[in-house]
Amino acid sequence: MMKHSEVATRLAIEGAVGAIAGTVSGTLGITPRRLGPAEKIDLGMADMGDTLFYPVGDSGVFFHTDGAFTTIWYTGADYDKAADILDRAIKQFYPDAKKAKDTPHESERNFTLRTYDIKLPHNHLAIVDTIFPSGRVDNPKFMIRVTAMARQN
Repeated sequence: MMKHSEVATRLAIEGAVGAIAGTVSGTLGITPRRLGPAEKIDLGMADMGDTLFYPVGDSGVFFHTDGAFTTIWYTGADYDKAADILDRAIKQFYPDAKKAKDTPHESERNFTLRTYDIKLPHNHLAIVDTIFPSGRVDNPKFMIRVTAMARQN
């Protein structure tokens, strides 16, 4: 059985970045459940875009798309392993990716913001931001945001 960090990483790199690059193939082998408007509001979200929930163990991983933005997140579980697993996957699939930022998060105390720029074919670019605990936190979470962009060069 896959861990939360593995599901989140695969959804981000093979799914969201792969969709921007046009290289998506296969599935995770986990059937997601689409969240309805009331469930999104319960999560503190506006009822925009599509939100899926991938069950993993006793909880799961959320996957939200809205236009050029995809956000993937989960709480608890193996949050402390996720940043390294994501980093390894980016290096494996996109060895030319550049780590653009690795700094304390501006508004989330004891969290780090790490950003990768991934150049893709056809003048596409994926910006992968990840937020993860870097110290003691009351509510540990791991989040990835993938932004699709067009390169100007």
